[in-house]
Order: sequence, then structure tokens, then C-alpha cells
Amino acid sequence: MSSYILYEPENLSPFGPLTLLRSVGELRYGIYSNLERAQHIFSKEKVDLWVRPVMAEDHAEKYPDIRINRHAEQDTIFLNASTPAWLYPTAVATLNESESSAVVIDNQVIAARLGSPTKFTPDFHASFENLQKVVCDEEICEKHPNWIWDYLDYIAPAMEFDAKIWVDQNNILDRIPSDLSTLTDRNIFIHSTAQVSKYVHLDASNGPIVIDQDSKISPFSSIVGPVYLGKRSSLKPSTSIRQSVVGDVCNLGGEIKGSIIHPYSNKSHDGFLGDSILGSWINLGAGTITSNMKNNYQQIRVSWDGNNYDSGRQFLGSLLGDHVKTAIGVRLNTGTLIGAFCNVFQADFPPRAIPSFSWGNGTHELEKAIQTADIMMKRRSLTLSEIQIKLFRDLAEDHTPFIHF
Repeated sequence: MSSYILYEPENLSPFGPLTLLRSVGELRYGIYSNLERAQHIFSKEKVDLWVRPVMAEDHAEKYPDIRINRHAEQDTIFLNASTPAWLYPTAVATLNESESSAVVIDNQVIAARLGSPTKFTPDFHASFENLQKVVCDEEICEKHPNWIWDYLDYIAPAMEFDAKIWVDQNNILDRIPSDLSTLTDRNIFIHSTAQVSKYVHLDASNGPIVIDQDSKISPFSSIVGPVYLGKRSSLKPSTSIRQSVVGDVCNLGGEIKGSIIHPYSNKSHDGFLGDSILGSWINLGAGTITSNMKNNYQQIRVSWDGNNYDSGRQFLGSLLGDHVKTAIGVRLNTGTLIGAFCNVFQADFPPRAIPSFSWGNGTHELEKAIQTADIMMKRRSLTLSEIQIKLFRDLAEDHTPFIHF
């Protein structure tokens, strides 16, 4: 029986600021995180994690049943945590059928077998360099995500894959209520405990709609798939959402298009959120608006690690790290990157790259940032642990360009 280790790629910079306080395998762009998908796919085998040392204690606390940074056995197969998990079976089959020791897509190792017991070290990626490699068949293996915004393109395939798992594991309504306006009923899945008001429009003709446990949808809302609404999340009256993924315990309003929202984040008021990725514990003030396209229709450039890069996208909104807050009426430009623990309230357009622990044009004091995080979590009946606080302090002490764009 094989065992598997999901490992973080060596260069994490392209996946920030969302990976400042989470590992790559925890990123969500469908119903499940990639770690959860891997656990489902390899349900009969052991799935372990290799993460940055700074994340080890946090993950050991969150995932007590998963071995974190434990040594690898001789037959262990390493899987890149940034690779969509539905590609893992193909990668593993390619690895087993070839004489090579690694499978690559876009020059990135997505599966590897070292062939000997290996202890975890922060520079373990060097072990992959001299392995004999085989390129995964282009007809089977899609393009690999190289930047955090690439996951916006994976919402549709992730929802198609995840919805099949979700339906098998949940109690869903046998019939769609007759007082709802629907298109393609067979692709709409509503948990039996969800509350969907009258005068709601559901259009699943372009992808599945999954409404999870104890979620609430208010009247006159419109949902155009693919869309996932997480457990205990809610849509305010007249909310419009399409092609988006919403994690658990989020309160949303206004217009949302082509976006990913991680658990425990709020956009409760009017304002447009488009082609954006939000971390957890975010609150967007009333009237906060994201621009997702330039007036000249050119591809959007982003500032990253002190350099400018072409995103390759005509549509790209904002990328927000965990614990970000915006004031009322904040206008975020195309391709805006905001680190963790930022409070954004500039009267004009804020900078398109804002470092972690920013307070307007100044600095957000660490102790006050921790205090705010603690208060917000208690509002959701959660407690901030000492290990989480230590992770926050480690983040504040790290002055690499990855954090301070």
C-alpha cells in the first residue's frame, strides 16, 4: 500500500498573499481544499503533509490525524500541493508505468518517488533536481497553476469534480422548491437544512450550484453557476453571485463575479467584487468596490516582490490576505495585492501593493492586530490559540519581500 505526502512548492511567492497564514494545500477554489480532495481520492491510503517549518505547529493543531513533516518511507509518493488533486491519479499512474522517478507539468514536478527513506528538511526540494523526469501527457494533464490568480480558472473544473463528492456525502432536497426560478434543475444541489427564500433565481446551465448545510439565501437573489455557498453562509436580499466559490460562515451582499472567498469573510453590503480572491477573516466595508478590468482592455500588471509582472489576464480584481479590513467606499484598483492584517481606508485609490500589517499609510501595531483578530473570532464562537498567535508574530517579524510587496 502506497503512502503519499503533499508538499508545498519551493517558491511560495507566486501564491501569496493567500499563503501567508495557510499552506498551499489549504487553498480553496471549489467545495473542498486540495488537501481534502487528496484525502478523498486516496481514502484507503495515508496522506501526510510537508509544510514550511513555520506552519508545522499550526498544522499539527488543526490536523491532529495527519502527520506533519514526518520522515518519508522508501515507497512514498510526493505530490505537489499546488496541483489540482484530480490530476493526482493520472500523475501516479504515469509514475508507476514509467521508468522515471518524477512527473512534470510546465517544468514543475507534480509527483515524485525518491526511492529511499527521507527525513524532512526545509530544502528537500533539491532532492527532486536529479530525478529522471517524464512529462505528463498534454491531452490528460492541463496547464499547471503558476500564480495564485490562476486558480480563478479552476473554479469550473473544481466544482464539477467536487460536486460529485458532495452529493454522495450529504442529504439534499429531492425536489427543487416550485417557488424558485431555475434553469437546469439537474445541476442544482440544495442541502436539506438550507433556507432558500421565494423569488430566488438559480441558473446552473454553465455549471453546478451547490448550497450547503444551514446556509441562507434571501429573496430576489440571483445565483449563476458554477457556484458553491458554504455551510452557514448567507446571501442578503438582491445579492447577485456567479461563477464563484464561497467558504463557510460568510455573509455576502451586492454583486460578486468570478471570485473565491475563503471561510469567515464578509462582504455584507453593496459593491462589486470581481475576479478576486479573498482570504479568511476579511470584512469589506459598505461600498467597497474592486475594479477587474482596465479601461484600455490591456492585460493587467501586478506589483510583486518589488517587481512588476504581467498577469496574462484581462480580468483580475484584488488578492487579499487574511484579516484584511476595508472602510466604507474603498475603491481597489485592478490587480491590487494586500497582505495580511491590513486596515485600508485611504480616501483615494489605495496603492496596488500593500504590505502586511499596514494601517492606512502607517503600520498596524501587532498587539492591536492580534486583539482585533481575537474579537472577530469570538464573534464566531472560536478562540485564538497560542499557536496561532505565535504564527502571527512570526509573520510580523519576517521582512522578506514576499510579505512586504
